[in-house]
Amino acid sequence: MPQRIVLLEPPYVFWDRAMDRIRDGEESVTGWGVLVLAAVAKKRGHEVAIVDRKSGGSTLAAAVAEITALAPDVLGVSATTISVHNGARIAAAVKEKLPQVTTVVGGPHVSAVPQATLAAFPAFDYGVAGEGEVAFFALLDALASGAAIHDLPGVVVRGGDGAVRANCRAPYIDDLDALPFPAWDVLGDAFPHRFGPSIFNYRRTPVATLVSSRGCPFSCTFCDRSTSGKLGRYHGVEYVMEMCRMLAARGARHVMFYDDLFTVKRKRVVELCEAMIRAELPFTWSCNSHPNLLDFATMKLMKRAGCWQIAYGVESGSQRVLDVVKHEVKLPRLRETLRLTRQAGIRAKGYLMLGHPTETLASLEETRAFLEDVDLDVAQVTKFTPYPGTPAYATIHEYGTFTENWERMNAMNFTFIPNGLSEDILEDYFARCYRAFYTRPRVLWGLARALCAQPSYLLRFLGYARKYVAGARARRAGRDAAAALPSDSSLAAAP
Repeated sequence: MPQRIVLLEPPYVFWDRAMDRIRDGEESVTGWGVLVLAAVAKKRGHEVAIVDRKSGGSTLAAAVAEITALAPDVLGVSATTISVHNGARIAAAVKEKLPQVTTVVGGPHVSAVPQATLAAFPAFDYGVAGEGEVAFFALLDALASGAAIHDLPGVVVRGGDGAVRANCRAPYIDDLDALPFPAWDVLGDAFPHRFGPSIFNYRRTPVATLVSSRGCPFSCTFCDRSTSGKLGRYHGVEYVMEMCRMLAARGARHVMFYDDLFTVKRKRVVELCEAMIRAELPFTWSCNSHPNLLDFATMKLMKRAGCWQIAYGVESGSQRVLDVVKHEVKLPRLRETLRLTRQAGIRAKGYLMLGHPTETLASLEETRAFLEDVDLDVAQVTKFTPYPGTPAYATIHEYGTFTENWERMNAMNFTFIPNGLSEDILEDYFARCYRAFYTRPRVLWGLARALCAQPSYLLRFLGYARKYVAGARARRAGRDAAAALPSDSSLAAAP
């Protein structure tokens, strides 16, 4: 039976959005999973709308008002660890206004900890763990027909006694080409013209995203594969090219491939690049890769096909730390890959984290020194976070102190403190690492050229910097106020 479905992407954080330095410089692009889910819903005859409230400045009240105005039969919430609380708050408020609505939570967080998620948030009636394109609609069909749901794969339910039961995970979809193309039309004329990724991450606007595969064969301890899987699955080259042509027709002038690892299969990359060259697509593009996967000839072909930037998971400048968290990466090979990337005429971006398990003062200093001379155009340093579902999560207490507060687990708070270190030391090195990289003349010159080439960067950069400084001051004031409070023991002794 056709139903009216609203798919929600909730705000990522719970504090004052005006002070949110976490997201305002980041992407405002509707999630790929939601777009594909919306396409499946339309194919099955449902009426579907997307409410994307990830971007800076969005409030919970605005999300609730938008959803209730649509009067859905079903509210599907796509939640990460940092957004699941807000998703639950919005679901609860919508249920107050629309008591008949069925609420279903999906996404990485519930896939990683299904029982804990539903147990924590009674506003969610059901959960879907794993890929939702089959499980979500099997659940809706069963509810509509009155059929049993207790054994539906991928479905998380509450029993009559209130206990949460997570059925076996939804099977991965092997034939990705059987899925419909993402429902870009649901976004209206705003897409892609009012959508943008992180600053310094695109060549020109408008910008769109594209996912051509699912899964990753590597085993980084900090990475959750609960929704995409460990083994790679791939759209065919012609399927990807048709999506490229659709994005070009909608006006996209830069496309970001958001695959976990775009370059896992070299033969496929070559075939896709050759098809792009033949098609003379009107956009540049960027992707994610691994330091061990690319050779110079493939990089040169990617450049000819329009590749503008490759992002690598560098993670640390300490080989000892890499041996723990990303053991297949060796620094000499990593450095050579970055050098060849830039030699091929492609920008190199590096993702790093501080505060890994086994991190020490010595390894922090190694990472800082690494950033002083490494061949990168852009570096993004975040704070190690042991997310539910990652290999590190199960054993993290062996390596330090972990405060599992889902609302603070945004990779910009040190929720994990390695043994022998403190939050103050980690924060100090966080600032030192950024200074080490972004005071380098070559890096500054490259950013200046990027600002000149893409004027849209400037206003976003200035706004982001202002909010970053305001947020940093507020955080320091909060830490100072907490430090000034008397200890529990002194409170107990007070008259």
